[in-house]
Amino acid sequence: MIKSICFLTTYNCNARCSFCECGPRERDRLSLEEMKRLIDEGLELGTIGQVVFSGGEPTLLGDDLFEGIAYAHERRLLTRVVTNGFWGKSPEAAAAFVDRLIGAGLSEINISVDDLHQKYVPLWRVRNAYLACYEREFPCLIAHKQDRNSTITPEYLEREFGVELIPFDSRKRYTREENRRLISTGSIIPITRDEELADPEEMLSSNWRNSCSSVLRDIIVGAKGNFLPCCGIVTKDLPELTRHSLRHHSLLEAIDDANRDLVLNWLALEGPAAIAEFVHEVDPSITFRDRYAGICHICNDVLSRPEVRQILQDRVEEVRERVTLHRAFLEAARGDGELMQLYSRV
Repeated sequence: MIKSICFLTTYNCNARCSFCECGPRERDRLSLEEMKRLIDEGLELGTIGQVVFSGGEPTLLGDDLFEGIAYAHERRLLTRVVTNGFWGKSPEAAAAFVDRLIGAGLSEINISVDDLHQKYVPLWRVRNAYLACYEREFPCLIAHKQDRNSTITPEYLEREFGVELIPFDSRKRYTREENRRLISTGSIIPITRDEELADPEEMLSSNWRNSCSSVLRDIIVGAKGNFLPCCGIVTKDLPELTRHSLRHHSLLEAIDDANRDLVLNWLALEGPAAIAEFVHEVDPSITFRDRYAGICHICNDVLSRPEVRQILQDRVEEVRERVTLHRAFLEAARGDGELMQLYSRV
C-alpha cells in the first residue's frame, strides 16, 4: 500500500557530498504547480497520508517550499522536510526558520548529519537548527549515516548537542518529548559520485540479501519530473527505477505501469541479491561483491552493469511465472493475518 509521496524537489544543493548526485551546479527542480498537481493526483489513490519534501536541499526553493507544505497541510496530509540544516546560521535565524515551517503546517523535520555532509555544512549550524526544533518540542529526527571510520557518531552528536538521543524504531510510538530526540543511523551507501573511492573494508553492511521494502511501495518524484518507484537513492538514470515523466503522464498511469514491470516485482518480492544469483547462474563469469552496504548498494551494482542488463533482457522471462505466482499469493493472503505471519517466517 502506497502511503506517502516524496518530492525530490530539486537536485540543487549547497553541499557536494560523495555518493550523491546533487550539488551546487545542478538546476533541475519541480515547480510549485507540479507539486500541487501531483499531491491532488496522489490523493486519488485514497491511501496517501504524508508528503515529504526532500532534495537536494529543499529549503533552497524558498517560498515555493512553504507554499507546498501549506497546500498539503490544507488537505489534511502530514508533511516532512528533509534538510541538511545549513540555514541554522545563528540561534535566532534557526528559530525564525523553524517557526515559519511550523506556521506553514509542517509536521516533522529530518536533518541529515554525517561526515559527508559536514565537509560542507558546519556542525554548529546543524546544532542551531536542531536545538530550535528541540526547544519547541517539534518532531525532529537526525538522519545519520556512518561507516567504520566515521568521526560523527551518535555519541559524538549527543555530546555536541547536549541531548540524549533515542534510536528510532518505526514499530514504536513516541511521546511528544521523545519525538524531538530521535536519531536514525544507517550505513553510508557508496554509489554515484566518488563510488570508486569507497574502501570496502570501511563499509557497514546491513540486510542486503533481503527483498526490497521500498520498490512499488514508495512514490518518489524526481526533480526532473520523473517517477521513481523506490526510495530514490540509486543512480537516477536506471530505466527500471527512473520511469515515466510525470510532466507528460499522470501519477496513476505511472504507478500502474510500474506495477506491471517484471523486474520491479522481482526486486520487491525477492530482492536484488536474488537477481544477482540468477545472473551468476546463467553466466558464472559475472561475479558480484561478497558484501554490500545495503540493498540500494547491490541494486545499483546489479542494474547499472551492461553485462547484467543484457542477461536480464535475454532471460528475464524465465522467472515470470514464479514471480507472478508469488505476487498473486501475497495479494490473496493480504487480509489473512495468520497466513501472512506464517509467510514472514519462511
